[in-house]
Amino acid sequence: MLGYVKAFKPEMKVKDYELYRGIYCSLCRALGRIYSPVAQLFLSYDFAFAAVLRLAAADGGCSFSPKRCPYNPAKKCMICSGKDELDFCAHAVIITVFYKVLDNLHDAGFKSRLVAALIYPIVWLMHKKAARLAPEIERIIGDSMKKQAQIEQKNDVCLDEAAHESAHVLGEVIALGFDGERKNSLYTLGYMVGRYVYILDAADDLEDDLKNGSFNPFKSEYSDIENTKTKEKFAERVRGMLNLTQSSALDALDSLEKKRFGDILENIIFDGLTFSGEKMLKKYLPQEEKKNIYTVE
Repeated sequence: MLGYVKAFKPEMKVKDYELYRGIYCSLCRALGRIYSPVAQLFLSYDFAFAAVLRLAAADGGCSFSPKRCPYNPAKKCMICSGKDELDFCAHAVIITVFYKVLDNLHDAGFKSRLVAALIYPIVWLMHKKAARLAPEIERIIGDSMKKQAQIEQKNDVCLDEAAHESAHVLGEVIALGFDGERKNSLYTLGYMVGRYVYILDAADDLEDDLKNGSFNPFKSEYSDIENTKTKEKFAERVRGMLNLTQSSALDALDSLEKKRFGDILENIIFDGLTFSGEKMLKKYLPQEEKKNIYTVE
């Protein structure tokens, strides 16, 4: 994922933010413990969301204890006891990064290919371990990446078809290991968040993709995106799609039996996604509308 799925701090209670940061720090420690300190560089708040969601749905307790950060000993952070779910998400981080690097080696621009070539040997070694420790995650993500590549080879692809695999893989991974209604709710929530991220990323990259010839499901319809009126129509359409997808995600969240962290998840799905979406849409809006969007850097 791409850093779009994170909490919106101004609307969080202090205690909830400390727990959220604690899960982020705990996932960082899991990556370092299982793989290496290098693996910690690949952590993002998107995967912290996955950890919060699985911990919220999992049976059993979830306690926190203060420990010092190895990179900043003067600072204490809350460390979560949910080792199994944190390890699960750590494996997902490495497998996802591996396939992203592999994709960049073949399809990205020169700079991205160069960076991918430099880090590939390290990522390959970590991925080899991750695939052994989490074969189901490897299967789901690996199959999905192949299907996504096939979709992007087609000449004319609608947004729903283009977004499906990215949404499906997130739903499958997040729901893995659960059953019954919890599995259904987790899959739907993961699917809708994955769809939201795909739409947001495709809209964000449209201008660049038109210039470099990369795949983008919006290209055929909005090839004249430099036109001011086209930008306004595009922003309006994208906002509508994002709102519908977000609404479905909130419905899935309401249906999920949450053991804990309900307020954190509501903040991420409602406030966090809204902020990410509006922040991206700013570049397509008229100047007077940009001033009405609340931003926090």
